[in-house]
Amino acid sequence: MSTGDEEPQPWSIVSGWTGNCRSRSRLIRCSSIDDLRTIIQQPGRWLPRGAGCSYGDAAILEEGRLVHLDDEATDEQKQSASGSVTVSAAVTLRTLLPALATRGLTLPVVPGVLDATIGGIVAADAHGKNHLTRGSIRDVTDSLRLMLPSGDLIDCDRSDGTDLFEATIGGMGLTGMITEATLQVIPLLAQTVRVEQIATSDLESSLNQLRLLSQHHEHVAAWLDPTPRGAAFGRGIVVAGSPYLEHQQSQMAHPRNWELTPGSTLPPLVASLLTPVGISCHNTLRHLRARFRRGTSTWKLDRLLFPLERWKNWKQIYKPAGFHQHQSLVPAAVCDVVIRQLLEMSVSGGCPPTLVVLKMMRGGSGWLSFPDEGMTLSMDFRCEEGTVDLLRQLDERVAQEQGRVYLAKDSTLTPELFRAMYPDLGRFQKLRQQFDPQQKLNSELSLRLKI
Repeated sequence: MSTGDEEPQPWSIVSGWTGNCRSRSRLIRCSSIDDLRTIIQQPGRWLPRGAGCSYGDAAILEEGRLVHLDDEATDEQKQSASGSVTVSAAVTLRTLLPALATRGLTLPVVPGVLDATIGGIVAADAHGKNHLTRGSIRDVTDSLRLMLPSGDLIDCDRSDGTDLFEATIGGMGLTGMITEATLQVIPLLAQTVRVEQIATSDLESSLNQLRLLSQHHEHVAAWLDPTPRGAAFGRGIVVAGSPYLEHQQSQMAHPRNWELTPGSTLPPLVASLLTPVGISCHNTLRHLRARFRRGTSTWKLDRLLFPLERWKNWKQIYKPAGFHQHQSLVPAAVCDVVIRQLLEMSVSGGCPPTLVVLKMMRGGSGWLSFPDEGMTLSMDFRCEEGTVDLLRQLDERVAQEQGRVYLAKDSTLTPELFRAMYPDLGRFQKLRQQFDPQQKLNSELSLRLKI
């Protein structure tokens, strides 16, 4: 840790998770709550940083301090009798989930990245493939312990410190440093699951199957292919499974070991396939394979929940420029029309998206939280000339339909579109002014969007 009496930490070039945004910052690790308080009370701008899993510029700060709290700095996991567990905000899912499994427990909501910290997940109000049934992390968070920019350490929940609670969940780290979170837990009933896969012939059938399977399974997502022209446009593969419901009548939760599957290594040749022709050929082969393997099969639970972890080096194929992800929420009333338009726009540039995923969502809350009723469309684009212009066109189209873009993935929104998408921004800004009148707590995201 660096304090005022020691030599300052050197400057480092720090990037967002996708490598498309960078800042010159000082990385500071705090080993205790007292160290954390000392650091944030020093002059200069600072920002909480977990594992740096935000895709864009939410976890970087030019000429600022990125403050990381070691998980040893807070108490060990504490389980209550009410079906919840209190954990350090610095612990990652990769560490927490196996530890909970030894007690026969797991979290009801997890995003698809194992290296994300609990603090980062809460700050982004993360969600998984089961948002329609379980909601986002806000829905399973009972309380938070937060260090304010003043250095005061406070507890907040839905009945005490409600405004701070609602602003912090989804607030992208701009209200203070989350040090602990009390999260609801559920029984871990199985580590294998029966998964249903259906290959669809066009966009209409993709949307219909996504809706249908979401009525019967907990975790559901659709992979879409926007590269074919004509009738096959938007064909896809809908994957669905319900690991927590399976065997519920006959199997009680009990301690078990959850050994997360190690990822394989993608060959370097894959990077050369990120061309319009290469992406189209890959998508065709993937869809053809799914057509012949359609039906039900048995998967390990982590393969269903964390598909990106299957390849440990998958981000390397986008180096050195990195990639962007555009994740938008399309309101339920206009899903069919607008999703088609967004997909058509996505292939209008020089290179189509390398990955397209569609999921169902229900209503949410939290002042800057992303979830709402409708569908969320995620598209990955490699960084190249024209990509940013395309993303801004997508932003504008989403805003026209009263949709929104996920701040944890964003790197292109303008302040004007942001205000249109998040009507509670004014409340959030007033609370920030109350607890951080000097505006020492900032990120490149907050500066870009004038939060």
